[in-house]
Amino acid sequence: MMLAICALIAFLISCGVSALVWKAGVLDMPDHRSLHETPTPRGGGIGILAAAGAAFLWLALVPVPGGSALAILALTALMGALGTADDLFGLSSRTKFALMAASVLILAWFIGVPGYLAVTETVYLALPVWGAVAGAGLFIFVTVNAVNFMDGSDGMLVAGLLPGGVGLVLAGLATGHLDTSFAGAALAGGLAGFLILNRPPAKVFAGDGGSLTAGALYAGGALAMAGYGFSGALWLAPLFILPFLADVLLTMARRAAGGRLDMQAHREHLYQRLIAVGWSHGRVAVLYAGVSALCVLAGLLALQGPQGAPFIVFGVMTAGLSALYLVGGRYAARLAGSAQ
Repeated sequence: MMLAICALIAFLISCGVSALVWKAGVLDMPDHRSLHETPTPRGGGIGILAAAGAAFLWLALVPVPGGSALAILALTALMGALGTADDLFGLSSRTKFALMAASVLILAWFIGVPGYLAVTETVYLALPVWGAVAGAGLFIFVTVNAVNFMDGSDGMLVAGLLPGGVGLVLAGLATGHLDTSFAGAALAGGLAGFLILNRPPAKVFAGDGGSLTAGALYAGGALAMAGYGFSGALWLAPLFILPFLADVLLTMARRAAGGRLDMQAHREHLYQRLIAVGWSHGRVAVLYAGVSALCVLAGLLALQGPQGAPFIVFGVMTAGLSALYLVGGRYAARLAGSAQ
């Protein structure tokens, strides 16, 4: 019941604030990387941030074991503020990444870091404190930036993260980590409210403020599970959002192989290439939502198996999505070639 109220609070506030942003009309102008052709209001991420804050304040009335809620909220608020500042003032990439890196390392410690890594039911790898903190910080950093990179078409932010939010709710309940469940409920509720105006054709965009907020809320909630004894979360955390991570990391590898590995904006992610060859924003969003839901389902089923099951499932799904990325890339390249 408490989780449902948390999600409902996030949903209603996200709806209301997103509508206000839409009315305010702070426009995102199309550029060379954009997939939209007309100016569209941005800043809907303020609604997601407000929703997360309000939902977490609800925790003041609920005794939640784990103790990571305040640190998760701090991480979410800090990333949301950083993204909003970038939306408003245009921070340089170097400044933005430096502030982000320092913040995530500090807050990763307070959220909680695992002391060991379960590879199989009988094989465990001990993690030194410095390695655990660095690894946790890297996970947050990669997740937040991957979500930011993938938030480039109508409904995409919701497609990739809403299933993950639901996954956190269920995984937290299954393992007794209610701070993770509340983070997932706040994320799912906030994204569902935002989807009303972000579904294709989008009337409002999240902006960096929204994508960094959503990415941080997911990463913090997933990390809280890993930091309090459930080592399988180290595999569930990336698994639940694997379509986003796979697209970003494989695109980086593809660009590096072509001598184009830099921090410049581009349109080479698979979802961008599919839209460029004629797929609608809605069709692409449904594809990513479906694959994300499949990853979440696989992870939740792995919880019913032995300790090493999440690791095995993560490996299988990673191989499958890598193959899907290659097939999708060749499909897009073939259509692009035939259109010339």
